Amino acid sequence: MKRFIKNIFLFVVLFFFIEKMAWLLLVNGVEKQFDKRLKNIVTGQINKELIILGSSRGIGNIIAGKLQQETSLTTHNLSYHGSNVIFHEYILKLFLKYNKTPKVIILTIDNPSEFLEDKSITFREDMLKPFTRYNCINNTLIERGVHSSLSSLLFTARLHGSHFFTNKKEPHKNNPMDSLGTMPLLEKTSLYLFYDKQVKPYKIIEEQDAKLKAFENIQHLCKTNNIILVYAIPPSFNTFNYNFYKRFKTLVEERHIMVYDTLKSEYKDTAYYFDESHLLKKGAEIFTTEISTFINQNTDINPQE
Repeated sequence: MKRFIKNIFLFVVLFFFIEKMAWLLLVNGVEKQFDKRLKNIVTGQINKELIILGSSRGIGNIIAGKLQQETSLTTHNLSYHGSNVIFHEYILKLFLKYNKTPKVIILTIDNPSEFLEDKSITFREDMLKPFTRYNCINNTLIERGVHSSLSSLLFTARLHGSHFFTNKKEPHKNNPMDSLGTMPLLEKTSLYLFYDKQVKPYKIIEEQDAKLKAFENIQHLCKTNNIILVYAIPPSFNTFNYNFYKRFKTLVEERHIMVYDTLKSEYKDTAYYFDESHLLKKGAEIFTTEISTFINQNTDINPQE
């Protein structure tokens, strides 16, 4: 009997030791990330007047600091590389739950793939995994089938490879992150860029219901929280797809759609592009100023004193 009790005691001690080590690894996993925006969101540290949501074309093509300077609205970029509109909805919900309600949301739109199947933009579960020390993020991974329900009780069930990194992760030197969440591209790719003048057809039948629903939910969240939603369509190194734009306008209130200046010569110059879909920093500065002008000219978005 004494041996049995001793074994139980040792098991309990070992269990708590393993769980304590797992918790330390979960904490370490967060601190080793260069991108701590998810931590700052769930701890209520991003209380800004203007929030940028989107994919890589949001995080690199819109410079939060420049937008803040030109509009006088405190700004933060919460766009994520390779993310789709379903992930953007998730980030918005998370932000509204833990932070003060912003005045303005800028949602960057991927023309023409916003609502279509596109393997390059997904729900970024991998971005959530380093932050599973936070229950709200772990619960999301449970809902999506990445974690078992056991992870709500055991820290060990929340661990991923990212929690075992010994060195701090760093962004690529060509794509650094600034203090306001923007990751501008600094140097041109060696790829040859060809300006595509052909306007491709847009097939509504290929739109995905989940993405349309997420887009609708973003609009509803903004409306119910009295947030002004601005849609920003950034440039690409090709002719603007008016077929997508025509469809897009049926899904939104047209008033706050900001489209880049399709006649601007810089947007047809390879010197301003990293690749076909992403601007270099000097191109992003031009596009950001266009957005600032749009915001400042619409007094319902940014009343001028």
